[in-house]
Amino acid sequence: MKASEFKPKQQEHDIQVACVNWFRYRYPKFLIWAIPNGGQRNKIVAKKLKDEGVLAGVPDLHIPVAMKGYHGLYIEMKAGRNKPSDEQLTIMGKLQNEGYKCVVCWSLDEFMKVVEDYMK
Repeated sequence: MKASEFKPKQQEHDIQVACVNWFRYRYPKFLIWAIPNGGQRNKIVAKKLKDEGVLAGVPDLHIPVAMKGYHGLYIEMKAGRNKPSDEQLTIMGKLQNEGYKCVVCWSLDEFMKVVEDYMK
C-alpha cells in the first residue's frame, strides 16, 4: 500500500510509530513517550480520562531531556494536509512560555532532523 493510500490518522500513526522506534534505537539512554489524547473512545471512557486530566491539544510526543535552554521537547505529529488545531497551537504556546521546545513534524525525516538538532 502506498503512503498516499493511507487515511491521514493511520498515516500519522505509522509515522509516529517509526519516529518512536527510531528515537529509541538512536538514543537508548533517553526517554520518549506518547501522550494518547486522541482516538475514538466511548463516552464513559472519555469522561474518565478527562476527569483524570487528559487535556485536548497536548502534543503527541514528549522527550523529557533538558537541552539548549529548554526543559524538554514536545512534538505534534501530523500527516497529509492536516494542520495543528487552535487548541494544539494554544497548548504549544503555553508550553513554550514555560520553557519547552514545541515542534510540528509531518514525516520521519523531519522528526529525525528536529531531534538531531535538539540533542546535539
